[in-house]
Parts: sequence; structure tokens; C-alpha cells
Amino acid sequence: MNQGIAFARTIRALDADDFGRSKFTLVFGVILLAAWTWWMFAARVPQYQTTTNVRIESGRAIADFPSTDQIRPGQTAFVTFGSDRIPARVQIVAAGHAELAFTSNRQPITTSTSAVAEVETSRISPAAIAFRTLGRTQQ
Repeated sequence: MNQGIAFARTIRALDADDFGRSKFTLVFGVILLAAWTWWMFAARVPQYQTTTNVRIESGRAIADFPSTDQIRPGQTAFVTFGSDRIPARVQIVAAGHAELAFTSNRQPITTSTSAVAEVETSRISPAAIAFRTLGRTQQ
């Protein structure tokens, strides 16, 4: 007999509540999910080809790469000597190596023995990176 009274109270409570907080949370969640989805497909993340075989010759860097298929003249590059990162640009590409010209006035200190060259080969979306990674794991 008390079941009817409890049900009636529940119905009255539901009718009295306008679900404002729940609606706000739902709208906020949908907007956040839409923004994240847009970022996944619209953002562009640079992809780099990296090598540690770098030598300095008369104000330029010669970087030896295992493959120069994706490297073209004019691409952005960075040469890192210790903690010093110097911007550069690809000037000449030959079989197995690329010549990088420094684009800033800072010249590298050649006493450093460890150097890393990075050449930006492409820019792809985070979704493409995720799909590429999923394709590799399923093979």
C-alpha cells in the first residue's frame, strides 16, 4: 500500500526538478567532445626525420640520413648541439645526405660532439597518426 505513495512522491519530485545542472553538464560535454573531434581532424602536427650523423662545414650542417626520399630543398630543419637548438633550412639534397643552411645569426659552437638534425617532412592530423598506429598494430 505504501508503494503508491512513494511512486507519487517520486513523480512529484521529477516534475519539480528542471534538470538545469544535468542539461548544462550535457551541453558542456557535447561542446567539449565536438571541440576535441575538430582538433583531432583539423590540427596539423609536424613529422620529423631525425639523424645524429651531423657535421659542421663552413657555416652549414651536413646531415647524413638513411633515406632522403621525403626530404626536399626548402623544408624547415633544426640542428641541436647540446642544449642549443638552431633553426635551419634544407638547401641541397643528395643521395644519403642533406645540406642545411642556418637561418639565424647564431652560429653553432663546433666544439660540441653530439649533434642532432631534424627535418620537417610533413604535417598530418592527430587522427591520421592514430589511424596509422592502429593499422600497424593490426598487421
